[in-house]
Amino acid sequence: MKRNTVVNIGLIVVMAILLPMTSQAQSSKAMNKRLERVEKQLKSVQRKVFKSGSNFAAETGGSVAPAGGNIRFADLEARIAQIETQLRQLTGRIEESNYQAGQLKQQMAVMARDYEFRLAELEKGGGQTAQHPVVTPQTAPATVAADILPAGTEKQQYSYAQKLVTKGQYAKAEVALGEFLKRYPKANLAGNAQYWRGQTYYVRKMYTKATRAFLEGYNNYPKSQKAPAFLLKIGMSLNAMGEKNDACDAYRELASRFPDSMESKNKRPPEEKRAGCN
Repeated sequence: MKRNTVVNIGLIVVMAILLPMTSQAQSSKAMNKRLERVEKQLKSVQRKVFKSGSNFAAETGGSVAPAGGNIRFADLEARIAQIETQLRQLTGRIEESNYQAGQLKQQMAVMARDYEFRLAELEKGGGQTAQHPVVTPQTAPATVAADILPAGTEKQQYSYAQKLVTKGQYAKAEVALGEFLKRYPKANLAGNAQYWRGQTYYVRKMYTKATRAFLEGYNNYPKSQKAPAFLLKIGMSLNAMGEKNDACDAYRELASRFPDSMESKNKRPPEEKRAGCN
């Protein structure tokens, strides 16, 4: 079995990149808003300075302004200098943030291509077929996807597809869940549907496809309630493929990102032991 197939290149790196990118975008937006506020402050202070300067000139006939006015004018000048310093600092931070975001996007693209290549090589090498040569008629779904879901609401169609899993009709469930995701890719239940679709592969010992499905679920639905379960099942699928180091990386990622989840607290420890994680 080939080493370093999925998590180190596709899961751990790409996921670790995606979340900082979201944070970078939010940080950049916040700094832009702050920059606008500081610029408004600067303009306001400058208007006061010019207005004060006119008053001083009128009061003195072009001579030196009164002592009190000088103090006020000096305070305003100091305030302008302070705001200008803030402007420079904020501008620099925004530029740095934008640069880092660009670098992260490039890294993500490279890692994603590497991941897809290695996963394709693994499938081409027949590693999964060698482990599980027995293919039942259920393995290759023949149902027409467009006709598999019954008429009804989004929730009713999801319920129908999920029940196929509980009934053990995994091949049919695979098609039904795939069709549901095609129709409702952004539905609240889409993350759940992707998880159960991955399960249809996992229970049939189609671990490469299971890994891909769970990885897609985590990347596409990172805020889903199934996010911790995606990571757990990625680790379990990789361990079943013999990729123990990558499986342990997935478990560590689970512990890091979702330490309080049931998957991390209750299910991760025995799986780590099974994989021989340190």
